[in-house]
Amino acid sequence: MKPFHTGREAKEFLVSKIVAEAQRENAPLSEVERKMLYFTESGWTLPDIMKVSADFDREYDQDEYEQKIAKLVTKTYRRISKGSRDEYDRWRAAIRFLEREDHYLTVMIRMAGLRPRGDQLRLFAAGLGIAICMLMWAFLSVKYKIPMPSLGDLEMLVLAVIACLFIGYLFLRFILGRKRIDDLTAKTLGKLSGIYKRVSGTA
Repeated sequence: MKPFHTGREAKEFLVSKIVAEAQRENAPLSEVERKMLYFTESGWTLPDIMKVSADFDREYDQDEYEQKIAKLVTKTYRRISKGSRDEYDRWRAAIRFLEREDHYLTVMIRMAGLRPRGDQLRLFAAGLGIAICMLMWAFLSVKYKIPMPSLGDLEMLVLAVIACLFIGYLFLRFILGRKRIDDLTAKTLGKLSGIYKRVSGTA
């Protein structure tokens, strides 16, 4: 992997990937949007960045822009994660290099909530391992009449259901994506909370 020697090299690499992803989405960034990716109050930046920043404040909504770039970062990362190891390592190295200083781009990268490649798979494997251990213990306790450690049938059932829900949650996040499943989970919990309040008469 070719290392980055300056913040400029690292930033230009990341910006080129994000801009390319926007073009793939048929929603290319405007000149102001592209140049704002270089904004920083420390380190190297574009010579006309203050004028660009003024134009940005006048013409764009900051929250919408940050959400837009965060989504592009997420899509870029997913594409790179499926590519070569060298490109993935350069992506991570560029982010680590910029995190040494104060850059606007790193704020939006953090908003994307990126996880290291294979991290979700490891979480899924850990949850699956816990569930398998619980089920094996339950099976052996019945087959060989091993007493369960101070847990009744109801408690074991509750633990088994929780384990299954946890595994299902991780699996869906791995297949359908973190944001989509987290949003769906939040909506579901909100509806369940509303139902509980109506049933309990506390609404």
